[in-house]
Amino acid sequence: MSKYSLFTPLRLGAIQIPNRIIMAPLTRMRAGADNIPTATNAEYYAQRAPVGVIISEGTAISPNANGYPSAPGIYTAEQIAGWRVITDAVHARGGPDHRHKLDQWSPPRWLR
Repeated sequence: MSKYSLFTPLRLGAIQIPNRIIMAPLTRMRAGADNIPTATNAEYYAQRAPVGVIISEGTAISPNANGYPSAPGIYTAEQIAGWRVITDAVHARGGPDHRHKLDQWSPPRWLR
């Protein structure tokens, strides 16, 4: 039996995380109008703040990179502000910034 459990700390290079739980990116398709993250997105990530690392959902880097309806973007000031609300909500629940990573993506051309 291993001496490690999911709840023991782990060092990943220069980053120390409080546990070995890493949240994989899942595209929730809950963004609002103009692909702006909403309060629902913020609550979703804030609820998961205690995990070791959060990798956010697939996030479009340009209008041409969005492959799903209601998937968030990060290419307008309004979208960036929406992600700031999410980051602040995660911080408020004890999740430090260096453990929340944004999954930037561009789906294949055939999907767009």
